[in-house]
Amino acid sequence: MMKQDSGLKVFSTRLLMGVALGAVATTGVSAQSDQIVVTATKRAQTLQEVPIAVSVVDAETIEKSQINDLIDLQTVVPSLRITQLQNSSQTNFTIRGFGNGANNPGIESSVGVFIDGVYRSRSAAAVLDLPTLERVEVLRGPQSTLFGKNVSAGAISITTKMPEFDWGGSVEASYGNYDQVLFKGSLTGPLTDTLAFRVSGSTNNRKGYYTNIVDGTDQNERDRWAVRGQLLWEPTENLSFRMIGDYNKIDENCCGAVTILNGPATQAIGAPVAFGGLGEEITDGTDPFSRNVAVDAETFNVLKGKGISLQGDWDLGGAQLTSITAYREQSDFGNTDVDFSGADLAQNPQDRSYETFTQEIRLASTGDNRLDWLIGGFYFNEDVFLQRDVVFGTQQRDFVNILLSPLGSDLLTVEGGSQLIGALTTGPTALFPEFGPVTPIPFGASFVPGSGVFGTYNMDNESYSLFGQFDFDVTDRLTLSGGISYINDSKSATGVSNLTDSFSLFDMSAGGSFVAATIMGNLIGTPFDPTNPTPFFVAAQTLAGSNPTAFTAARDGALAGAQGALAADPSLNPFAALTAAQFFAPQVNFPNPADPLDDGKLDSDDIAWTARLGYDLTDSLNAYFTYATGFKAGAFNLSSDSRPPDPLTGFGRTAQPEDVRLLELGVKTNFNGGYINFAIFDQKIEGFQSNVFNGTGFDLANAGEQSVRGFEIESLYQVFEPLTLTFALTYLDPEYDSFTGAGCTPFDVVNCGAGEDFRDLSGTRVAGVHEVSLTTSATYSHNFSDTVSGYGRIEYIYESDVSLIENVPASLTREVNVLNASIGIETESGFEVMVWGRNLTDDEYYLQGFPTVVQSGSASGYTNPPRTYGVTVRKSF
Repeated sequence: MMKQDSGLKVFSTRLLMGVALGAVATTGVSAQSDQIVVTATKRAQTLQEVPIAVSVVDAETIEKSQINDLIDLQTVVPSLRITQLQNSSQTNFTIRGFGNGANNPGIESSVGVFIDGVYRSRSAAAVLDLPTLERVEVLRGPQSTLFGKNVSAGAISITTKMPEFDWGGSVEASYGNYDQVLFKGSLTGPLTDTLAFRVSGSTNNRKGYYTNIVDGTDQNERDRWAVRGQLLWEPTENLSFRMIGDYNKIDENCCGAVTILNGPATQAIGAPVAFGGLGEEITDGTDPFSRNVAVDAETFNVLKGKGISLQGDWDLGGAQLTSITAYREQSDFGNTDVDFSGADLAQNPQDRSYETFTQEIRLASTGDNRLDWLIGGFYFNEDVFLQRDVVFGTQQRDFVNILLSPLGSDLLTVEGGSQLIGALTTGPTALFPEFGPVTPIPFGASFVPGSGVFGTYNMDNESYSLFGQFDFDVTDRLTLSGGISYINDSKSATGVSNLTDSFSLFDMSAGGSFVAATIMGNLIGTPFDPTNPTPFFVAAQTLAGSNPTAFTAARDGALAGAQGALAADPSLNPFAALTAAQFFAPQVNFPNPADPLDDGKLDSDDIAWTARLGYDLTDSLNAYFTYATGFKAGAFNLSSDSRPPDPLTGFGRTAQPEDVRLLELGVKTNFNGGYINFAIFDQKIEGFQSNVFNGTGFDLANAGEQSVRGFEIESLYQVFEPLTLTFALTYLDPEYDSFTGAGCTPFDVVNCGAGEDFRDLSGTRVAGVHEVSLTTSATYSHNFSDTVSGYGRIEYIYESDVSLIENVPASLTREVNVLNASIGIETESGFEVMVWGRNLTDDEYYLQGFPTVVQSGSASGYTNPPRTYGVTVRKSF
């Protein structure tokens, strides 16, 4: 493989790399593949030479595709999927079908995001308007050898433009439908002969494309801005420092969820009061893409992020020393109407904050060597705070009464029954203390407004890694590469939750005392009548006083009979069905001194390694074979859904680490005017951290093993000088090889029976992962004169039909067919006007689906953005 010393020098002084130097660089858009330079293996090589599966998207493509944030990036990278969920901070990244990390601050993403060499540990810190960019790189497969923890599925590296010693800049304004107004600007230049600066900023405002039918307001709006400042100091030819400071804010009403299926509980919310309903607004489940939502409470997301980083590069002659130091703060405050209806049932306010410090140092060889090497270390420290509450509203009690009515019960009856259970199980005169003691529910105390569950959670995370890599040219055509890293991760968490709802606190299993009382009443000749229990109690007390032996025999016989009957048929407990209305489990704070398995600590370490052979078959055709392992650290369920660990299954409030193994064979060929890259892979994750919503909360559990096999094709061809075509195809076959502890959902009646929390998904296909994903584009350029040129670009994105959740109704599927286009005119002076459109055919599909909260039989989902279009005016100087 050819060395490129000049490219390596540029890399050493200009390029920021990620936590462990896995970035990919491109110098610009060109049909000639030998002009796209990458550094994924820590050597400056062309995209065709580098033996790794990587996609490169440069600034020109981002501008002409009107890609404004990371969510839009997936339209040009088929193996990447980015989904925004219930609010602006809940964004999930997946590569090749693998990824998680949304919905809980204790669970980190499997796809690492790096901006100018700084690791963004939280999705909220990564989903921003893209600043002035140089390139975006997507590395597929585990990158733990050089990137450390939490890149078990892949990595996204974003590099912004550096300060320059020549004056320059750009300004940009866009206007689109939904009253979108977007401004971007950047200015760079010298302050002295050795000090340069760059400042850039952006604002993005847009009305929402959802309509709240309760009050007519919009949802899913855009209201965000960001500013960024940089200094580049080059005191000598061999020494440079780059300091970056940034601040960003998002203040949005997001994100609407539409009704896909309206089950009986949801229909009861919308039914008139005269017909036994609540008479509140619900949306039409037969027309979800009307994008109407029903929300009675104020919903908002306010995110603030700021950070500072310093990178130093020192050319020692034959080696380069690099240091990157960064500190970031992120806050996220918001409220969600979790019942997604016009009824005042429940709200979910949350307040999150993160403080993150990172330090990387590395030493890499430079020059034309037969052996290139790199060694380094990385340190990570983060403090996480979360205040998360679920608060019942004024109509929750009435709603639960509607849910109980098919059971022939209501809350007053249940509360009265709890008084009897208390008398049967508690106190010196209790007949069946074996079922207790039980604290009764006071009359009127169930689901009172303002009650619920209130939790405060903290987590400290400290991690470090030591890594090294080498590339050895065995011959002029054969290169052997190897890398190894030691990763150590320690987490310490505390959780204090307070459950104030009396109904959820009540032990329904004590209802077995009713069965025992019924049996005993028959034995002593005075039937037990829950509506009038006094005769039974009087008869029992009389028998105890007059014939203690007979009383004891009757009591013991009733207890044995009840226990045997309940073991054979738990539904004999008249309160068994009421557990479905207990939306919260009794809270157990952690760490728990009474349980050595629940000490609030997670300590793990791993050795990740990579072995790779690269061979140049010809000057334009090369192949590589890679075996790589990956590692993702353990996770905490920081929420009221968190369970104490089960000593038998191991499931509980934590998930153990993920271990990844990848086998990949790739072939790359370049020709006059283009290139074709092909990769076939087999990737497995042991202990995949699954976090599935079950209708009332999230179940965190490790899958035994999850795998994906498939292939990828990426190509570019300049048909003739004005016309360039691209094509990319990904085929995935994902499967749960072993997953016996998957969380149940209300829809899976095949694997989940009444009262079951877990199901066996072993041997089933992983939901939400498209079998086929395809992106293709055509860009045509034309020179109208020596000073004026024009272009047109069209993109098509296809993703095959897939179920959103395992074993769900057929309506919960997704298929994507999106067409984007742009046309523009540019002048030699840097002036540009572009007309653009995204999703021009107004394709409709779901981003994600889930069981509607506390409305069994109903389903909700998040829809894709509708057709958008507008005009952009840009001036570069």
